[in-house]
Amino acid sequence: MDTKKITRDLRMRNWMQIIEQCQASGLTTKDFCAQHGIKTKQYYYWQHKIRIHFAGEHPLATTENPTPTWVPLSSATPVPDSITVRYGAFSLEITEHTSESLLQKTLQLLQKINV
Repeated sequence: MDTKKITRDLRMRNWMQIIEQCQASGLTTKDFCAQHGIKTKQYYYWQHKIRIHFAGEHPLATTENPTPTWVPLSSATPVPDSITVRYGAFSLEITEHTSESLLQKTLQLLQKINV
Protein backbone atom coordinates (compact mmCIF):
# COMPACT_ATOMS: atom_id res chain seq x y z
CA MET A 1 0.00 0.00 0.00
CA ASP A 2 1.45 3.36 -1.03
CA THR A 3 0.95 5.69 1.93
CA LYS A 4 2.18 8.74 0.01
CA LYS A 5 -0.48 8.22 -2.66
CA ILE A 6 -3.19 7.70 -0.03
CA THR A 7 -2.11 10.85 1.83
CA ARG A 8 -2.03 12.87 -1.40
CA ASP A 9 -5.50 11.63 -2.38
CA LEU A 10 -6.92 12.49 1.05
CA ARG A 11 -5.47 16.00 0.87
CA MET A 12 -6.77 16.41 -2.66
CA ARG A 13 -10.30 15.39 -1.60
CA ASN A 14 -10.15 17.69 1.44
CA TRP A 15 -9.07 20.65 -0.64
CA MET A 16 -11.68 19.92 -3.29
CA GLN A 17 -14.32 20.20 -0.56
CA ILE A 18 -12.80 23.44 0.74
CA ILE A 19 -12.73 24.95 -2.77
CA GLU A 20 -16.35 23.89 -3.41
CA GLN A 21 -17.38 25.46 -0.08
CA CYS A 22 -15.59 28.68 -1.00
CA GLN A 23 -17.28 28.86 -4.39
CA ALA A 24 -20.70 28.14 -2.88
CA SER A 25 -20.24 30.64 -0.04
CA GLY A 26 -20.64 33.75 -2.19
CA LEU A 27 -17.61 35.26 -0.45
CA THR A 28 -14.45 36.37 -2.13
CA THR A 29 -11.61 33.90 -1.83
CA LYS A 30 -9.77 36.30 0.45
CA ASP A 31 -12.75 36.66 2.81
CA PHE A 32 -13.48 32.93 2.83
CA CYS A 33 -9.87 32.10 3.65
CA ALA A 34 -9.77 34.69 6.43
CA GLN A 35 -12.95 33.29 8.01
CA HIS A 36 -11.63 29.71 7.88
CA GLY A 37 -8.03 30.39 8.92
CA ILE A 38 -6.63 29.38 5.54
CA LYS A 39 -3.65 31.11 3.94
CA THR A 40 -4.69 32.53 0.57
CA LYS A 41 -1.49 31.27 -1.07
CA GLN A 42 -2.22 27.78 0.22
CA TYR A 43 -5.77 27.93 -1.19
CA TYR A 44 -4.52 28.96 -4.64
CA TYR A 45 -1.74 26.34 -4.52
CA TRP A 46 -4.27 23.55 -4.01
CA GLN A 47 -6.71 25.00 -6.53
CA HIS A 48 -3.89 24.93 -9.08
CA LYS A 49 -2.91 21.35 -8.16
CA ILE A 50 -6.52 20.18 -8.52
CA ARG A 51 -6.91 21.87 -11.90
CA ILE A 52 -3.72 20.22 -13.14
CA HIS A 53 -4.90 16.86 -11.82
CA PHE A 54 -8.21 17.06 -13.66
CA ALA A 55 -6.65 18.52 -16.79
CA GLY A 56 -4.54 15.35 -16.98
CA GLU A 57 -7.69 13.23 -16.91
CA HIS A 58 -9.29 15.23 -19.72
CA PRO A 59 -6.54 16.21 -22.15
CA LEU A 60 -7.43 18.50 -25.00
CA ALA A 61 -8.15 16.67 -28.20
CA THR A 62 -5.45 17.36 -30.75
CA THR A 63 -5.28 16.03 -34.26
CA GLU A 64 -2.91 16.73 -37.07
CA ASN A 65 -5.60 17.56 -39.63
CA PRO A 66 -8.91 18.33 -37.96
CA THR A 67 -11.97 17.88 -40.14
CA PRO A 68 -13.73 21.21 -40.73
CA THR A 69 -17.39 21.27 -39.77
CA TRP A 70 -20.21 23.77 -40.24
CA VAL A 71 -21.55 25.33 -37.10
CA PRO A 72 -24.97 26.96 -37.26
CA LEU A 73 -24.88 30.58 -36.21
CA SER A 74 -27.70 32.72 -34.97
CA SER A 75 -27.87 36.46 -35.39
CA ALA A 76 -27.44 38.30 -32.11
CA THR A 77 -29.34 41.26 -33.49
CA PRO A 78 -32.44 40.89 -35.61
CA VAL A 79 -32.08 41.77 -39.27
CA PRO A 80 -34.38 44.68 -40.14
CA ASP A 81 -37.08 44.23 -42.78
CA SER A 82 -36.20 47.56 -44.34
CA ILE A 83 -33.49 50.17 -44.50
CA THR A 84 -33.98 53.92 -44.65
CA VAL A 85 -31.38 56.20 -46.21
CA ARG A 86 -31.63 59.87 -45.21
CA TYR A 87 -29.71 62.74 -46.72
CA GLY A 88 -30.87 66.23 -45.79
CA ALA A 89 -34.59 66.49 -46.56
CA PHE A 90 -34.38 63.41 -48.74
CA SER A 91 -35.45 59.98 -47.38
CA LEU A 92 -35.45 56.64 -49.21
CA GLU A 93 -36.87 53.49 -47.66
CA ILE A 94 -35.87 50.17 -49.19
CA THR A 95 -37.73 47.00 -48.23
CA GLU A 96 -37.47 43.42 -49.33
CA HIS A 97 -40.34 44.16 -51.72
CA THR A 98 -38.56 47.05 -53.48
CA SER A 99 -37.82 46.03 -57.04
CA GLU A 100 -34.22 46.13 -58.12
CA SER A 101 -35.05 48.10 -61.26
CA LEU A 102 -36.96 50.79 -59.32
CA LEU A 103 -34.06 51.14 -56.88
CA GLN A 104 -31.57 51.39 -59.72
CA LYS A 105 -33.63 54.05 -61.54
CA THR A 106 -34.08 56.04 -58.32
CA LEU A 107 -30.36 56.01 -57.54
CA GLN A 108 -29.51 57.05 -61.14
CA LEU A 109 -31.99 59.93 -60.93
CA LEU A 110 -30.53 61.06 -57.59
CA GLN A 111 -27.05 60.91 -59.03
CA LYS A 112 -28.11 63.16 -61.95
CA ILE A 113 -29.61 65.81 -59.68
CA ASN A 114 -26.65 65.59 -57.25
CA VAL A 115 -28.52 64.99 -54.03
